[in-house]
Amino acid sequence: MATPAEIANDMAAHAAYWQKRDRKTFEACNDATRVIRMFLAGQHVDGRTYYGLHRRLLDLTSRYSAGRVAGAPNFDRALQILHQLRAGATK
Repeated sequence: MATPAEIANDMAAHAAYWQKRDRKTFEACNDATRVIRMFLAGQHVDGRTYYGLHRRLLDLTSRYSAGRVAGAPNFDRALQILHQLRAGATK
């Protein structure tokens, strides 16, 4: 499995890809990058930010679940790593 930093970098690359293609996907990728990096830096991520991003990533995972879209597996990986980072931060 990729490290959280690698997943954040993947999401940053996806944000650049989606920037002029789909605004909602771009914003979710960009926010995933930001929130993962906040967790890695030990910064506090409030519940509203986390759960809003969680909902948007779930929407992306279900919308692109067939894998027909560039980056579909990475949305799921970002969601999984956010779960792990959140669990580690709340201990």
